[in-house]
Amino acid sequence: MVTRRTTLGLLASVALARPTRADDLEPPFLRERLSSGELPPLAERLPKVPRVINLEAMGRVPGRHGGDIRTLIGGQRDIRLMTLYGYSRLVGYDEKLVLQPDILERYDIVEDRIFTFRIREGHKWSDGSPFTAEDFRYAWEDIQLNEDLSPGGLSAYLLSNGKPPVFEIIDPLTVRYSWESPNPDFLPRIAAAQPLNMAMPAAYLKQFHKKYQTEEKLAELVKKNKVKKWTVLHTRMSRTYRPEKPDLPTLDPWRNT
Repeated sequence: MVTRRTTLGLLASVALARPTRADDLEPPFLRERLSSGELPPLAERLPKVPRVINLEAMGRVPGRHGGDIRTLIGGQRDIRLMTLYGYSRLVGYDEKLVLQPDILERYDIVEDRIFTFRIREGHKWSDGSPFTAEDFRYAWEDIQLNEDLSPGGLSAYLLSNGKPPVFEIIDPLTVRYSWESPNPDFLPRIAAAQPLNMAMPAAYLKQFHKKYQTEEKLAELVKKNKVKKWTVLHTRMSRTYRPEKPDLPTLDPWRNT
């Protein structure tokens, strides 16, 4: 059973039927946590510039909070349906299959080879940690370029004429990928059903990485999780397409509980 994530307010998007206050959009099932102070108001959980979806202009009305999705699940790996149905991407397709910013505030392209991503200020992961350029750096340097975690090398979608991009952090909310030649497949792959993971929750995952964790603590975590080495541990704990670990921070609309 898939249930709606209770930290929905951390999403980059807000669907509005008409102009309204952010507090009017609070799900009823969060009232107790809000009144106790456990959870801050929605206005404080949203990015500074959220993506606003005008449902009225689209001829639609808001859906209901909560509820269940009942579907056939053939095995544990089919939990990936959460990622498919939720369809939150850095860049995604609209109903006419046109690419547009989704989680990102915006992106700029030069000659189909230089891609600059702007993160929404104040955007947070589901655990409340900031979503920043560090999450892109971690995914690039500490996972994709790490020979232990990525022994097969970079994805073909990250190569153009066999060459990788140059990755840059422009500022805490802006990153850039620059190829020598065009890479027209880059954004479509980010928007795909099984997307390229260009950003990962660094603050959470560093505890499972040998670059950031002590050898003693890492050995303890490996033993506790009944795996043979830290690379297997990190891979298990970082699966976003198969979100089996409830503690893994997410930017998706649903979280496995």
